[in-house]
Amino acid sequence: MIAIVCDWGSDLLVGPGGDIGTAPVQFEVEQRLVRRLLTNPGDYIWHTTYGGGLGSFVGQPCSPALIEGTILGQLQQETLVAPDPAPTVQINQSLSGSFSTISVTVQFQVTGLSASTSVTLGLGT
Repeated sequence: MIAIVCDWGSDLLVGPGGDIGTAPVQFEVEQRLVRRLLTNPGDYIWHTTYGGGLGSFVGQPCSPALIEGTILGQLQQETLVAPDPAPTVQINQSLSGSFSTISVTVQFQVTGLSASTSVTLGLGT
């Protein structure tokens, strides 16, 4: 399958021939996961249960188990994320004065490919 390149919060990218840029399947899955995890449930009007809403954790007390459960639940809904080996979520919290930052790294395997890939997101709290 061919996917166009459209990073979260950005416009379409131009390909080397001046046309719309296309993405390899691993990059496509990364784009889909970032979009799914950062979209608030109910914001996508054609699919009201779509989205993990990770942005809602910003400014809230850290609950690593809740964040991990939210992410893993959303990964199960992506058909291009292989269920075996199971995806893993690593959550790191760093403190800086009265502020903390949570970094989430999701490691998964794309269905039909042998190499694993990962996506890292930062959540400021």
